[in-house]
Amino acid sequence: MDETDRNKQLKSLFSNDPFASRLGIEIIELSAGYAKVQMQVDASHLNFNGFVHGGMIFTLLDQAFAAASNSHNASSVAVSMDVQFVNAPRIEGTLSAEAIEIEKSRKLGLYEMRVWDQDENLICKCNGRVFRIGKPIID
Repeated sequence: MDETDRNKQLKSLFSNDPFASRLGIEIIELSAGYAKVQMQVDASHLNFNGFVHGGMIFTLLDQAFAAASNSHNASSVAVSMDVQFVNAPRIEGTLSAEAIEIEKSRKLGLYEMRVWDQDENLICKCNGRVFRIGKPIID
């Protein structure tokens, strides 16, 4: 299987993640060590203070992290994430998250993630590390 076919299969698999799908998170781009995801935000994503719930923002960046870290077709699991919330997004709009591989070894990977809104305002940034189990995701 060539890289293009593998990326298409992985993108389809990640796009059908039950939790992310339920929240409306879409995989926009996927390549080796990189992913970009997106979701529409509405009033159902608010917390009791009237802000977009931090868990929604975290879930969006976690989906980008998962897609990028598993994009080499080797099962990986998060071992740490360090999130800094920078700005509160608008209640209605689009949020995008991007994960970029910074370092990859046989067993570990380091990624930088960021979330921004439709006006390109930075919402949060994150560093995450994965442990590579190494089991192929698709044959």
